[in-house]
Amino acid sequence: MLLKNGKVLIQINEDLKFKDLDIKISGNIISDVGENLDCDESTKVLDLHGDFVLPGMINSHYHSYTNILKGTSWGEPLELWSNDTVALGGILEGDDHQLSTLLGAAEMIKMGVTTCIDHIPHLKFAETIGKSYIDSGFKAALAPMVHNIQDREILHGINKYKNSSNPFLSKEEYLDFYESYISKFHNKVNEVTKVVLGINSPQRVDDKLLEAVSSLVKKYDLNIHSHFFETKWQKISADDGFLSPLQRLNTYDLLNKKTSLAHSIWVDDIDLNLITENDVSVISNPTSNLFLGSGKFPLEKYMTRNINIALGSDGLNCGTNHNMLEILRLFLLIQRIDSTNYKNWPNPKQSYDFITRNAGKILNFKTPVGSIQENYSADIVIVDKSNFIEILEDSLLNQLILNTSTLKPKHVLVNGKFLMKDKKLTTIDESLLRKEIKKRTPSLKDSMIGAIEKSSQEKKEFKNVFNSIFNNQN
Repeated sequence: MLLKNGKVLIQINEDLKFKDLDIKISGNIISDVGENLDCDESTKVLDLHGDFVLPGMINSHYHSYTNILKGTSWGEPLELWSNDTVALGGILEGDDHQLSTLLGAAEMIKMGVTTCIDHIPHLKFAETIGKSYIDSGFKAALAPMVHNIQDREILHGINKYKNSSNPFLSKEEYLDFYESYISKFHNKVNEVTKVVLGINSPQRVDDKLLEAVSSLVKKYDLNIHSHFFETKWQKISADDGFLSPLQRLNTYDLLNKKTSLAHSIWVDDIDLNLITENDVSVISNPTSNLFLGSGKFPLEKYMTRNINIALGSDGLNCGTNHNMLEILRLFLLIQRIDSTNYKNWPNPKQSYDFITRNAGKILNFKTPVGSIQENYSADIVIVDKSNFIEILEDSLLNQLILNTSTLKPKHVLVNGKFLMKDKKLTTIDESLLRKEIKKRTPSLKDSMIGAIEKSSQEKKEFKNVFNSIFNNQN
């Protein structure tokens, strides 16, 4: 296929510019980008008539099960909120996960997002989730969660309430699960899916399990994705231990250039040094962090150390949505509140890279993603030229980042195939999808009410300890 006469966002030296170019696609790969490209008579040609062409955006931290839980919380600190979201997630069945995954994929495609890292807590339904991505054609790095320690066992001040029940898989069961999952979803269907080791967070995994999954990473050369120090309470709790969570990951060779750490707010110099020395990537989730009052991502500390940074939406039940441009804009403006050294503010290219090129480095697909250039995956978003005011060339990228409320693409391609054509989804019947979700709402409503009531007693314990630590309330 040949995309002709587009205004294409490409990297020129150390800058991003829109240039009048053609794009040739061979199979799932961009085979050429240039002016006045030729093709044979059998090649399909789409004349873009000056429409804008962007690399597909990437959501680098996300939980698909939460799409169906939108609006179920007004927001509390993470450790309190988690009681509800764990309970609500626990009521979902396989059909719910399928619907929720497809709903998220549909909404992301419509906003110009073509790839995500899905951090999956419910291993029982991970196969359903993986199949849903393959059916939709939406690209996903699947990171089923590994953990065997509950928060009540490790949070400072609350461990005296330790629960003896163990809801987790054994070490052997985790390994068996991953072996099977990798065989079904790792680098499948032109890399629509790949499997990533999804550590819940370092402090929620004991040493024996870390050692076991480390061998799995080496065997299959897996990337690693984990939550890390999202809240101050987590940081305080980790300070009770002999080794920091990152030192433990490093002990088991789980801290390297293929590791990405979501949130990474409450870091100290030891953490920063380990992240820098091991070429680890960090992922900010500004919307959920604001919603949960978790803190502000220390962008300047990371940028001065040249650490790779990307952005994620996190779960849709914590005050966010799939609009990565909105998340990027919020992220950038928050950083300016208390940073008077404006020369350290990210420039437009650095900013857009957070949701494209930098995220592509984290995903580490065999066929790279996140940029429009030769030998990259043909993950492309085409936007009507009327969305932009073309006066100054340098203003176009600024408009995209700062003035675009919702992108509303005309066409979206993943692996060279249209997932949206002429503003209509091609692989997901959105009308049918929403009808199926509506059918589930009566039974989900009853289950949700029961789940929240059941979690309220444990939540009360967490709330009391939180207030005693942070609000001087006994």
